[in-house]
Amino acid sequence: MKTYTLIAALCCLLLPAMQRQASAQSSDQVYVLKGSPSNGIVDAEQTSSSEVVIDVQGTIRRIPVTDIRRVTFVDEPIEMRRARDSILTGQIEQGYAELRKIDANSLKRPIVKADLQYYLAYCQGKLALSGGGDKAAAVRAMVAFDRANASSFHHFVAAELIGDLAVALGSYENATRYYGDIAKSGPSADYKMRGAVLLARALLSQDKFAEAQTQFDAVINSSVDTPAARQQKLVAQAGKAVCLAGLDTPDEGIKLIEELILNNSPDDDKELFGRAYNALGTCYLKAGKQDEALMAFLHVDVLFYANADVHAEALYHLSKLWAAIKKPDRANDARSLLNDRYAGSSWSKKR
Repeated sequence: MKTYTLIAALCCLLLPAMQRQASAQSSDQVYVLKGSPSNGIVDAEQTSSSEVVIDVQGTIRRIPVTDIRRVTFVDEPIEMRRARDSILTGQIEQGYAELRKIDANSLKRPIVKADLQYYLAYCQGKLALSGGGDKAAAVRAMVAFDRANASSFHHFVAAELIGDLAVALGSYENATRYYGDIAKSGPSADYKMRGAVLLARALLSQDKFAEAQTQFDAVINSSVDTPAARQQKLVAQAGKAVCLAGLDTPDEGIKLIEELILNNSPDDDKELFGRAYNALGTCYLKAGKQDEALMAFLHVDVLFYANADVHAEALYHLSKLWAAIKKPDRANDARSLLNDRYAGSSWSKKR
């Protein structure tokens, strides 16, 4: 009797959780960066590039895209869910393989079809940038998605990826156009600052140092003071140092980066420190301090290599610096790693 009573009690405890799980699985879900997901039906008509609108049992919730981690749909195939999870953890090839198992004609809702189209194009773009795939084809795929779904909540991520591919292709006019769209129309003030930083980097790629510095200064001097805005200001500070080197004032750039490194922690943002040490290396090169430049780029190779573009830049410079100090084996190692791991990077094309 006691056993049956215990089982009954456990059932009472577990039933609400099981009901919640069943409810979650029978609805669209919007997962946010902080807090619980919203379960309901995504309103495709009202959802825009700046927010996802979801009907939660008759209550309309408007969730800014800057707060969203992922959106899942009740009627999407399991392959799409697995693919999305893989992509969000950086397993792009695995995610792409799952996506290619899906028959788009089997998807009934337009928003689910659009989501499939977006993730297919996203994977193409990321793989082209990292592994040397067809960048032009990746651009066409993402542009096709963006034109067909201009109000998609994926719009600004799509625009950034198109810009990245355009830079890799040397199509700076197109990069400027897409990054400029983010800088002008981003879903929040700090997101617009991100767009301005991307735009400035595209200008740097063309050695337009004065124009790039103007963009970086606008970010640095912005009155916006959110955590994301402060992070963009620091990234802009690193970018400005490169501009100062290009404008023949590398000592000012060195001072700027030394302040950044002194006043911040690498534990908070490793990508920032990778960009900072690359900028420091560039300034030292301009100042004719070869040994100091080598050490700066080595910091990135050893400690701050997680970001592909940042690491590729450091490896390129290391291949040159090792050769300059008569260490051909180290130079070849750096060049081989650059070509093998980052074949799609613009840095691997430089000689």
